[in-house]
Amino acid sequence: MGRALGRLKGVDFYRKIPTDLTEASLSGAGLSVIAAVVMLLLLGAELNNYLTLETKTSMIVDRSAQGELLRINFNISFPALSCEFATLDVSDALGTKRLNLTRTVRKLPINADLERVGHYIHDDRVLDIKYDELPENYTADTINYSSPLSKVDFEAAMKKYDIIIGNFYAPWCPWCQRLEPTWEAVREEVHTKYPDTDGRIHMAKIDCTKEVDLCRDHHITGFPSLRVFRKGHDEVMNHGLREHESYKGDRTKDSLLAFVETLVPSAGRPHYYVRGMQRVPKSEGCALSGFVLVKKVPGTLHFLPKSSGHSFDYHSINMSHQVGYMYYGNKPSPRRRQALELYHPMGLTEDWADKMQGTNFYSRNQRTTFEHYMQVVLTSVEPSQKNHEASFDAYEYTVHSHLYNTDDVPAAKFSYDMSPIQIVVTERKKAFYHFVTTTCAIIGGVFTVAGIVDGIVHGAGRLAKKVDLGKQG
Repeated sequence: MGRALGRLKGVDFYRKIPTDLTEASLSGAGLSVIAAVVMLLLLGAELNNYLTLETKTSMIVDRSAQGELLRINFNISFPALSCEFATLDVSDALGTKRLNLTRTVRKLPINADLERVGHYIHDDRVLDIKYDELPENYTADTINYSSPLSKVDFEAAMKKYDIIIGNFYAPWCPWCQRLEPTWEAVREEVHTKYPDTDGRIHMAKIDCTKEVDLCRDHHITGFPSLRVFRKGHDEVMNHGLREHESYKGDRTKDSLLAFVETLVPSAGRPHYYVRGMQRVPKSEGCALSGFVLVKKVPGTLHFLPKSSGHSFDYHSINMSHQVGYMYYGNKPSPRRRQALELYHPMGLTEDWADKMQGTNFYSRNQRTTFEHYMQVVLTSVEPSQKNHEASFDAYEYTVHSHLYNTDDVPAAKFSYDMSPIQIVVTERKKAFYHFVTTTCAIIGGVFTVAGIVDGIVHGAGRLAKKVDLGKQG
């Protein structure tokens, strides 16, 4: 047993030198302190590198599931587009067309300074307004426009009658021409039943091509507009905000007569809601916000003035707007945003997901269409399994905008195109054995180098002493 242990000592890599055969030096002590400090610094740097997140970025063909939908979130403010007629349509390259989206879109009345002046509106416009059959041999040349009121006459009539139903029209408007014979028949019957001496109700029409200022004062943008005026004004105070009373029902004789009869009992009383009447914000502008779900193919969001049964003077429409926000997908939670800042190849900037936020697009010219073209790229963050909550699909885009004059309906168009390339960011795993190996290399390397330097310094010191004693050679 003793002989075996003796042989085992023969493979000792770390043979000991007796203490009385070693010599301590001041230079060796200094090098030892320096070596220890260097070791600590290098070990700290290596530990920090081991704990630091390292990612790998790959570019692959988009692997989104077939039929997967993309969410587009928006908040667009139009200071010169009334909420009464503001509309959002969506179309795409597959031929899909969705008109007048309302379920996920909200409208907020604003003024020219983009300040809120009303409550959020639910769009319940009638899509198919009914009309009476036109008389035989009826043409636009036979229309009688002999009795429209001037601004002075209209103001005098508002003082005279408790209720006035105003028909704001334009002679060139086909819907106004369609309504004209029904309007005249209803007006004649109403004025016979409720003569001027009664004073409770009166029907009047205003030609907006002649009384431009009068129509502008009452925020008339679509023709025909049927407004209800009580005691000289059509304003309704709703929680401190001003609104209009506007008729939005069918334009048949029976419907209009029924509407008139519902108004008569309220003559002389404050404004209140009756069936067939809609409260319309008394403001010039509208902010549309919400989201739409679209297929991942090229498509366009169309913001434009449109309404069934109304015509518009495109020369007076200004589609200038401000983008509150326009981004794709879901907004990351604060925790996921912190994770994205670590995983994103270039970090996150303020506008990393929304390049249009707070941008203004204005034109002094009417009949101007704005077009914005966005190229969207999907970046998928795929962390390790222990940090799976940080996984996220982030959408970024570039945008190019321009405007031009058009002979068609002025609009604001937001076109999008998905890139076929998907960026995948994965977490690069670091092996623990690599950290241990590097740690050993640091300790051994610094110790060895320090020993070499100490040997050189010690040898140089002995040589210097020999020179001083004159014992060289």
